[in-house]
Amino acid sequence: MSLERLDINADGDLLYTFTRPWSDGTTGITLSPLELIEKLAALVPLPRQHQVHYGGCLAPHSHVRAALIPTLRQQGADEPAGSTAAPNWSWARLLTRVFAIDMERCPVCQQGRLRIIAAITERSVIQKILHHLKLAGDPPLIAPAQQAAFAWAM
Repeated sequence: MSLERLDINADGDLLYTFTRPWSDGTTGITLSPLELIEKLAALVPLPRQHQVHYGGCLAPHSHVRAALIPTLRQQGADEPAGSTAAPNWSWARLLTRVFAIDMERCPVCQQGRLRIIAAITERSVIQKILHHLKLAGDPPLIAPAQQAAFAWAM
């Protein structure tokens, strides 16, 4: 939305001029200030929702998407023969893929395979382990979100 194409008429309503006329010849739209805020508020994404939406050939149900998205073999992963289900990758393989950390082999002997032996979720136990390793036992404080100040001149 361009503020250069937004004007106020004598009644106090806002006139927004389009860059190109619509197919029916409409060149602009007249809105009250409340209607304009209503239209803009509809564009604000809901909280905790995906912010990226793909359209066209990258849309989830596009019939040409399969030709564009690389397969597991093209990504360098071993594709199981005859399997159309989503891959069940191990935690070590996921860490290797995402962070380039090789968790498949022991970092000391380079021969043994690593495996999960425990998942510690109790705060007191986690703090004892971190203090023993001389690391911070408490998570860093999270600063509150800052709201940007907008100057709407009308």
